[in-house]
Amino acid sequence: MAAEVVAHTALSRRSVFRAATLLGLGLASGSATSACSNSSISAQSPSHQFLSRGRYFIAQRGASDEAPEHTLAAYSRIADRGAEAISVAVHRTRDGILVCHEDPTLSRTSGQNIAIADVTHDELSNHPVDLTRWVGPDWGMHPIPTFSEVLERLGKRAVLFVESKDPEATTDVIGAVTAKQLGGTTVFTQPFTAREGESAARKAGLTICTYFSSHATGAEIDEAADGSDAIGIFAGVRRENERQQTSIQGAVATGKPVIAWSVKRRSQLPYLAEAGVRGFLSSSWSYVAGPSEPSPHDTFSTGRIAPGDLAGNNSSSAAPEWGPNGSILLATGASPQSISMGSMCPVRAAPYVITVEAQFGAAPPLASDHLAVVIGRDDDSAYRLGAVSPGTTQGQLVVLRSTGDLELRSIPEGNALSILQSSVAGNKPVVGQWLTLRIIVKPDSVTAECDSGQEPEPTTVSAPRTAFGGYFTLARNYSGANAQASFRNISVAYR
Repeated sequence: MAAEVVAHTALSRRSVFRAATLLGLGLASGSATSACSNSSISAQSPSHQFLSRGRYFIAQRGASDEAPEHTLAAYSRIADRGAEAISVAVHRTRDGILVCHEDPTLSRTSGQNIAIADVTHDELSNHPVDLTRWVGPDWGMHPIPTFSEVLERLGKRAVLFVESKDPEATTDVIGAVTAKQLGGTTVFTQPFTAREGESAARKAGLTICTYFSSHATGAEIDEAADGSDAIGIFAGVRRENERQQTSIQGAVATGKPVIAWSVKRRSQLPYLAEAGVRGFLSSSWSYVAGPSEPSPHDTFSTGRIAPGDLAGNNSSSAAPEWGPNGSILLATGASPQSISMGSMCPVRAAPYVITVEAQFGAAPPLASDHLAVVIGRDDDSAYRLGAVSPGTTQGQLVVLRSTGDLELRSIPEGNALSILQSSVAGNKPVVGQWLTLRIIVKPDSVTAECDSGQEPEPTTVSAPRTAFGGYFTLARNYSGANAQASFRNISVAYR
């Protein structure tokens, strides 16, 4: 009976707290309601103190948008940059060695459809991580590290959010942590759908975070909260998703610390924080969490992607390809592609000049096909041709068509389609020819120039300035199996 009374009281408190939150009363940072449910965890442990903060960031996979994920190079780099928490995924080889890797197979990281559980550690060493396609050729290849190496290197430098991807290896994973006396700096991370290791983690005195891979119901969130010290909630980049917002509100209402994942863009932070989220699992840690001064030029010539330069489509297949002479090729394929130049943003107040070299890599099939530089965007949210993002200005477009026509177009707030402001005819670009676009932004006007280097004067067009944000994006706004658009030598200069 006493147990029933306690359970009823806890449920009633949670229901009241949920109702208060949904009415907009919010949560006080660090309040008693955010205390861990696991009484064996010391309130002074680094992991508990970290989760009790009002705002914190976790480098997802060692910041996988910036460096080859789950490698010692990525982990060490992001710790050197000041990351206080890093997420680590663990698998077990056939001969019982724990290694750090996200997927059960090597298909994505090494190009081999080999299951980690089916090979020995020695055999695994023949298949290093090669993610140069996404993070840049200068990174080269890296061995898959053992979990022991990661604990030795980082266990006392950062709070590690450790997930055992192999349920049968969970006991070994927990044992490896406790053997090195790192329980106080480890958060045992588990998906809601696979919580077999929860009791063992609790017995070992580990902090526990249960996460959801998709939107969750209120009942699921309550169930997760009962056995966890923190809750991870999937948060896509589109803030207007109603199911996402409901999941976040429900998690915050439990009083447990809530961690949103995956946070790639700065534009995700305000609405998540406003909803009561305190933790952010970010694959773009240096850009989202770290203080960074906007660069005056791109880093493509270095062979490494800069933090904040993000493809408009979040899938790895949409990442730009690396071309010769410091260029990038927007992913070839059936859909339009873009890349937000977050590393160079926000730009300061006008006047300034953006310079971009652009190239059609193959003949576009239609006269309407075009490259674009989208300027004056309010934030770094993904630009998508024809998409509407409520409450934000998509920007002002500098359009270079396959015919050589140069245009300036505005995108009013809430509109899916752009409106032509001004246009001038130009010479049709030659496939493979590099063209220089100069965009001169003044407080009240924009002038765009296209210089092929073959004409006495550049093609020039001007129009009133209609977008005043500090972010810009490069885009290929057409589709096709042979749709190819490359960019290089991007710079921002202030006048």
